[in-house]
Amino acid sequence: MDELMLTEEGREELARIKESNNGLADGETFAGCTSTVVLITRNEVYCANAGDSRTVLANRGAAKDLSIDHKPDDPHELARIQNSGNFV
Repeated sequence: MDELMLTEEGREELARIKESNNGLADGETFAGCTSTVVLITRNEVYCANAGDSRTVLANRGAAKDLSIDHKPDDPHELARIQNSGNFV
């Protein structure tokens, strides 16, 4: 995305995408977000995430997942989204 913004052609393409509204009705959006945060104290590690993001701890060359992705293709996540009146 950053590279696309560097050229006039890229900025024009992004403007066309924005103006087209991607076939959505007025007021509809595919907006979303993703975030992950970690708090490390002397004795504990706290981790939280939202969206399609994952926090991983590297320990002596091995990776340990600290969070679970909130992906819409996960049946539980899909149900949560749909039960809140939204769609994927």
